[in-house]
Amino acid sequence: MAKAMKVSKRPAAMKKVSMKKVKSKVAMRSKTPVPAGLGNFKIRIGIIHGKVFDPIKVGTHDRNYPEHLKIKNNTGPNADGWGGQFMADVSTGLKIMRLHPDVFHVDFMTMEQVTEKRLSRNHLTFNFWGDMSIALMNEKPKLAKRLQKIQMNPNFRHHPVWDYYEWILHKSRYMKACERAGIPMIDTIHLEKGFNARDVLKKIVAKGWDKFFVKPAYMSFFGAGVINGKTQDFIDNIEPLLQYEKENKHQKEFLVQPYMLKPNGEVFDEIRNFFCDGQWAYSVYTDGVDYEGFWEQPEGQLKEACKNLAIRTMEEVKKVHKWEGKRINSLLNRIDIGIIPDKSRKLGYRIFVNEIEPQMTTWLGRYCPFVIQDRMAEVCVKQAHEMLKRSLAARRKMPSPQKVRQLLDVLEQRLKES
Repeated sequence: MAKAMKVSKRPAAMKKVSMKKVKSKVAMRSKTPVPAGLGNFKIRIGIIHGKVFDPIKVGTHDRNYPEHLKIKNNTGPNADGWGGQFMADVSTGLKIMRLHPDVFHVDFMTMEQVTEKRLSRNHLTFNFWGDMSIALMNEKPKLAKRLQKIQMNPNFRHHPVWDYYEWILHKSRYMKACERAGIPMIDTIHLEKGFNARDVLKKIVAKGWDKFFVKPAYMSFFGAGVINGKTQDFIDNIEPLLQYEKENKHQKEFLVQPYMLKPNGEVFDEIRNFFCDGQWAYSVYTDGVDYEGFWEQPEGQLKEACKNLAIRTMEEVKKVHKWEGKRINSLLNRIDIGIIPDKSRKLGYRIFVNEIEPQMTTWLGRYCPFVIQDRMAEVCVKQAHEMLKRSLAARRKMPSPQKVRQLLDVLEQRLKES
């Protein structure tokens, strides 16, 4: 009996393995091959990474994740990040190579490793974390100057491009664009010629705001450079506001807004809407005061209302996101919709656009309903195909342009097959 059972199982197992091999061979035959004459040539994609606070879902990491790119000190009170060794930006680059190992080579680098020479060797570079503004935030002015020079020069084929990048970093630019489009925003006093404490206080009093806060409107991160408080306290003693003016002489642009609070007195919450390749993809609730209060936003009227408002806002982003002077969908955007409970409104909430973020932000992949690095890799492949076609047409100098054209033809056929 034992021998008979073994024999009966063996053919079934062999048949299963055989079917896998057949499927694999069929898949390989249907995949447009790279011309033999190209040898080992590949399109080089640079990935600038460094978001130690953007871990992916447990178990979705690449099995060959490079040891030197793992974030080792990422748990406990002295952690560099928010848990996990495997980050979204690196994982996306690894997935690009998994999708088309015979077409792409990915060059991983931190912003400190970015040089003109290195980017010149790449055909395209996607920056996921490590731009000029982050260098300035980290108090590295020389590095910021080097990165700015690269970001501003289209010949380095760095994404995001400068004009779109600046449109987002100058918050007043996108806020005014949204206001013109009738998109609800926080009531804001826009300052673009520096901060004058006495003049600003007069404007705040005229607005009738009980509480307010001020923050830089250009390259501001994580609440840096903010002052807030009760209006009456500053009327009684303007010295703190005068001191703020003195400390921020180098800044020209500021946003002055009423302090937006929920009925319980806490700062408003947000529903962060993510767009991949210009299309709404998912949304994540984030608590205004609890930094562990994250989850995928559940289905319902609130989610739909925030989604629709974010889609309207994304239309403004699409107007300015270009490559080689022509519109193209962005890789990823995050549009944060503020929510405040309000029983006087049909929805039960007041909702408004708070911020627009480019791809250099947390993707919150652990709360995404799909595997974020897989989706982003597919988007990067698609966009790399279109971007390089345009850059070749614009006669941008790059390594082996004729070979790039041949690989783009292969990639185009594969994208059609998929």
